[in-house]
Amino acid sequence: MRLIRAELIKLRTTNMWWIFLLCSLAFTGIALLLNAAQADSQLNDSFVTQEPPPGMSDADRAQFEEYQRQEQERIAAAHSGAGLAKIAANVYTSGQFFGLMLVMLMAILLITNEFYHQTATATFLATPKRTKVIVAKLVTASIMGFGFWLLTTVISVIVGMLFFSSEGVGNSLSHWTAQQAILLNLLVYVLWAIFGIGIGVLLRSQLGATITAAVVYTIGTYAALIVLALIHEYLIKEDWVFESAVYIPPLASQHVVGSLASQLGDTDLPPRWAGAVVLIAWAVILGTIGTLITRKRDVA
Repeated sequence: MRLIRAELIKLRTTNMWWIFLLCSLAFTGIALLLNAAQADSQLNDSFVTQEPPPGMSDADRAQFEEYQRQEQERIAAAHSGAGLAKIAANVYTSGQFFGLMLVMLMAILLITNEFYHQTATATFLATPKRTKVIVAKLVTASIMGFGFWLLTTVISVIVGMLFFSSEGVGNSLSHWTAQQAILLNLLVYVLWAIFGIGIGVLLRSQLGATITAAVVYTIGTYAALIVLALIHEYLIKEDWVFESAVYIPPLASQHVVGSLASQLGDTDLPPRWAGAVVLIAWAVILGTIGTLITRKRDVA
């Protein structure tokens, strides 16, 4: 507990935590605007009430009416209990993509700062059992991840409830789909904080670790989707190609809260818990490797 308190003091007495927090709030606000706009378009029924434009041919009128019928079915599905819960889950987890990146980067700094400011030697001299130090940092990073999740979730839920009230529909907070997305989002935040500690141990350079992690997380995520699409289009026309996206940590995070399906179309993805299992496996691997490396590496 003394080690954890010491790590929390290191975190609290630097400027980085509130800078990252402000960035997280900004990204959450932007994501809320985008998700609310998307939800509004999914719930909006203005088109289906329109009359066919005058002068349309019989074929065009039939096509217009068929499109209106499809829109009516889509809107009816969106207004159903399951449909509203799915939309609510997306709104209540707003800002996850960049929020996870910020938590990961902050966790990276939590450990690379020791090497950058040359305090690692003093830390390990005060606590020769290095495993305890790494465990304390993992716990501190998890607490930090919980804090970021709590703040962004409270904002997203409050704004989401106001939005759904303005739309005249239920907020779906009592539906398990929305509750599951919120709870799994907490797990994801904590796991990405653990990822950050593992990456910080593997790449001790503060600048190198943060830049590498940010580039791989952002550009690498969409590059992976493009690669999978090319493989599916030209090499292996099997559904498991797209399903394998769940094994990529950032995409697994999106799958956990149900937002990956919209990017992959009609792909029959594994259950959400599969994404959580993948993230836990990655966290265990990185955390174990990081601990073993720290125990043997010369930090003088």
